Amino acid sequence: MVYRLRVFWWPGHIDRPYVMVADPEIRPRDGLTYTDIPHLMFNAEDPVLSGLCLFDPAGKEWTPADLIADTTVPWAAEWLHYYELWHVTGEWLAPGVGPECAASLSHGEARAIEEAAAHVH
Repeated sequence: MVYRLRVFWWPGHIDRPYVMVADPEIRPRDGLTYTDIPHLMFNAEDPVLSGLCLFDPAGKEWTPADLIADTTVPWAAEWLHYYELWHVTGEWLAPGVGPECAASLSHGEARAIEEAAAHVH
């Protein structure tokens, strides 16, 4: 499967890159909902715009000095690998802090991402 990603990072407004799958849209397994997709920064207003939970911010795995191409993009590819496996097995097989997302967005960060996304063509 080939995926197209949207990566947002706005220093001073968002404290880490925010990655969404643009095409094809991510989807839950049959019989489940978007809230059941593991490691997803769930967007209740528009679940398709939910972000991939790629790392635990408390783990200090990413800093603004890191290159997105060297960290975030490979992590997103790995997330998609485990997402595909989840669709087959029903289990999130990646190591991590648990099936839920450790990261969350503040209201201000969510608004900043919406604003940035509105200006992307």
